[in-house]
This record gives sequence, C-alpha cells and structure tokens, in this order.
Amino acid sequence: MDEDDLSPVTPYRVAIKRASLHQHVVDKLREMISRGDLPAGERLNEVVLAQALGVSRTPMREAVKLLASEGLVELLPGRGARVRQFSAEELSNIFDVLGALERHAVEIAICRMTAKALAEIGRLHHQMGDAYLKRNRKNYFKANQKLHALLVELADNPVLSVTHTTLTKQSVHNRHETLISEQRWGESVAEHQAIFDAIMERDAGRAGLLMLDHSRKTGAAVADAAAAAYETRATIAQ
Repeated sequence: MDEDDLSPVTPYRVAIKRASLHQHVVDKLREMISRGDLPAGERLNEVVLAQALGVSRTPMREAVKLLASEGLVELLPGRGARVRQFSAEELSNIFDVLGALERHAVEIAICRMTAKALAEIGRLHHQMGDAYLKRNRKNYFKANQKLHALLVELADNPVLSVTHTTLTKQSVHNRHETLISEQRWGESVAEHQAIFDAIMERDAGRAGLLMLDHSRKTGAAVADAAAAAYETRATIAQ
C-alpha cells in the first residue's frame, strides 16, 4: 500500500462530502417551504422526507436544526418539528426592515457601481422580464432573489449582508403565494422596471425610495397571503 493511501486527507474528504450533503438537504427543504410544498404549520415527517430526498435520517435531522436556527422551522420537544407559521404582523415587520436595508444598499451600490455590475443587474432584470412574459414563476422568483442579493452585495457591508440574508430566508416563506395573484405580479414587474431605470440613470435617491416602496408593497401582499392561507387551513381543519 502506498503511503499516499494512508494520507490524512481521506477524513477531510469524507467531512466535505457530508457537509455538501447536509447543505443539499437544507437547500431542498428551504425550497419546499418557499414553494409551499411544506406549508406553514405542517409537521415534518423526517422519515418520509429523508426517503424522498434519498438521504439518511442524520443529515435530515441536522438540516431541520439549521432551519430552526433560521426561524423557518419550530422544534417541538419530543414531537419533532413543524414549518413555522409567521403571523401577518411578523411578515410585515420583516419586510419593513428588509425595505430599509435594501434602500440603503441600493443607494450605496449606485455610488460605487462599475460597468460590469451594471451589466449584471441588466442581465438579471431582463431574465425577470423574460420569465414574466413566459409566465414562468419559478425562474422569475430565482432571478428576483439574485437581483436583490446582488444589490446588497454591491453595498459591500458585511453586517448589512448577514442581516439581509437572515431576513430574506424568513421572507421567502409564503412568498410564492403572492405571485399567485396576476395583479401583484404585474405590479412587481412595473416596480422593478422603475427601480432599474433609476439605477441606470444613477439616481441613488429615487432608486432608494422606489426600492423601499416596492419592499413595503411586497410585504403587504405576503402578509395578506399568509393571513388568507391561515384562514383556509383553519377552515379545512374544522
């Protein structure tokens, strides 16, 4: 046997593989929550979910704990876990803070923006427009999330980025329900167009105010959708 075969690298490879698997499960569960496949208030059947994702119970349990730390899942002592039910007020509060963060981010980003950054913003903006025309909600939402994240990244403030990431993970909860409304979807597209125009003109003040207004309107729509979904589930449960 070669000395290389006894190299201590092997355990690290195993650890990296396990970490990658764990992150895969976290990402899939978060996506299922955002899409509504795992609706608010639903108990998580770790056995069924592990089988569906083709993993063992261990990475599933680790993923559930991480999602609980993010506020997306509630741990029930001795009874497993369930998807957290955010109240309309909680969601409104989350979007109030997100709006303030994104307003500040876009104002700072515009002052520092390079031609390369502007081009990437334009690419994501056009992806959103294309997805809207094709009525592809999944692609629209993905491009939307990437655009918002990019604007925050361009502000180059680690504290802002960490806070924004944490709140975004919670705001994604139930967000899919707002896009069910054609009216709100169309409004969101128009709002993003106005924000994009202001960014292209490097008008930081106007872009910031438009971003704040967009976030608040999205928050109101998410809160209304969450309240309606809660009433529907309560009626079905009766």
